[in-house]
Amino acid sequence: MLLKAFLFSAMALAAGREEKAHVHGAAHLGIALEGKNGKIEFHVPASSIYGFEYAAKSAADKKAKEKGLQKFEDKIAEMIVFDPTLKCEIKKDMYEVDQRDNHADVEYEFRVTCEKPPMGTSVMIDVAKVFPRIKAVQVDVLGDGVQKSVEIKKSGESIELK
Repeated sequence: MLLKAFLFSAMALAAGREEKAHVHGAAHLGIALEGKNGKIEFHVPASSIYGFEYAAKSAADKKAKEKGLQKFEDKIAEMIVFDPTLKCEIKKDMYEVDQRDNHADVEYEFRVTCEKPPMGTSVMIDVAKVFPRIKAVQVDVLGDGVQKSVEIKKSGESIELK
């Protein structure tokens, strides 16, 4: 129940931010954890993932878009790193590219399943290592009595899940 409420509120917040500004180089990451399970939501301008925001029409653009989206999916566990002793798996639930005129945003949702609860540990955010165009990540964390919002501007920064 907590996870559904978080995703709804995170999507509403992201939509509200999107109405205000479409900021290149910035991303929003929502992490909701409940027991051994969780959800991750990531929202970012498409230019940060595959280099452009216009609708892909040429074969080269379609290939670049597909390659960027696949890289994001393949590298998620390198960008959001839970304590290895938790043995967490991150699997894609869905993704969507929201194309509007000459702007596009990418939204991913992942589910997290761990052998031990992540709350009380930390998570490292290393998005810029994989996608250097992303300079700042607004991270919202919700879980088991914890609610926090942190802006990450350095690669490899950790957030305490307590």
